[in-house]
Amino acid sequence: MPSHLSNRERAKKKRRETILKAAENLFLHQGIDNTTMDEIAKEAEIGIATLFRYFPKKELIIQEVATAKLRILLGALKEIEECTSTCMEMMTAVMDFFIDQMAEQDGAMPKLLDNFVNYKAVAIDSFDDLNMYNEMRDEISIVFTRMIETRKNDGTIKQELRAAQIISTILSNFSVFTFKLSLKGNEDLPAPEITSEEQLVIMKRIFLDYLKP
Repeated sequence: MPSHLSNRERAKKKRRETILKAAENLFLHQGIDNTTMDEIAKEAEIGIATLFRYFPKKELIIQEVATAKLRILLGALKEIEECTSTCMEMMTAVMDFFIDQMAEQDGAMPKLLDNFVNYKAVAIDSFDDLNMYNEMRDEISIVFTRMIETRKNDGTIKQELRAAQIISTILSNFSVFTFKLSLKGNEDLPAPEITSEEQLVIMKRIFLDYLKP
C-alpha cells in the first residue's frame, strides 16, 4: 500500500483537525458544557451535517480534545525520562512542566483537562466509552511509575517512599492544583496576592523538601 495519503484522505484529515481545533478553542473560552455542536460547526466554518458525519456526538470531540492534551503530557514525561538521571531531577522536571503549562496558550492544557474531568463526572452516561482517554491515562501512569521505580533507590529521595505514594503526591495533587489555578479569573473572586505560578513554585518547594532524604 502507498505510504502517502490520497488528496481525499488529506482533505478529510485536515477537516477533522480543523473541527478539533475549533472545538478546543470554544471549550477553552466558554467551557465544554456551554458549547454546542452548532457553535463548533460555525467556528470550523462547516455545515452542521458535515460535523455530524465526522463526529456524531459532542462527547466524541470532547474525548479527542482531552486525549490530545494527555498525549502532550505523555510526550513530556518520556522526554524527561530520557533527559534526567536522578529521581530528584526527574521530580523537579515534572513539576516544572506543569508550571510551564500555566503560561502555554493561556493555560490551555490544565484548563481543558480540568473542564473535561468535571464534565465527565456529571455526564458520564453521555459517553459511549472512554477507551481512548483511559488508555492514554493508563500509559501515563505506567511511564511515570517506571520513571520512579528505576530511580527511587539512587539516594536523592527518601528510601522508604513507595512509587504509589510519590505518584499520588506529585502527579495527582500537584497536577490537580495546577488545573485549579488555571481557572483563576473565571469567577468573580478577589485577586490573589501572588500569581498562580508563584503558588505552584511554593508547592513545588514543599514537595521537593518532603522527598529529600
